[in-house]
Amino acid sequence: MNKKLQKILEDIYKMDSADIQSIVDAVKLRRNQLHLQDAQSFRVGDTVFFRGRRNTLTEAKVEKIKVKFVLVRTLDGTRWNVPGSHLHTEAVNA
Repeated sequence: MNKKLQKILEDIYKMDSADIQSIVDAVKLRRNQLHLQDAQSFRVGDTVFFRGRRNTLTEAKVEKIKVKFVLVRTLDGTRWNVPGSHLHTEAVNA
C-alpha cells in the first residue's frame, strides 16, 4: 500500500459519521464517472471481448452505447448488456 493511500485510510478512521457519508458519496460519484467513461470509449460496430457466464471468453459486436452499459451481440446472436469496464478490444486482455 502506498503512503498516500495509507494516510487516507488513517484519516478515515478519525472521521465521524457525517464525514464518512461525504466520502462515500464522493466515491460513488467517482465510480459512476469511471463507468460512464468506460462505456463511452466504445463505438457501434466495434468488436469486443468479455468474460461471460462460467468465465468463458466471448466475442461480440457493439450494437448500442448506453450511459454505463454497452449492448453487444455475440457471434451466436445472443444480446448482452455489459458494463463498459468488462469489455476489452483484445481477447488476450479479456
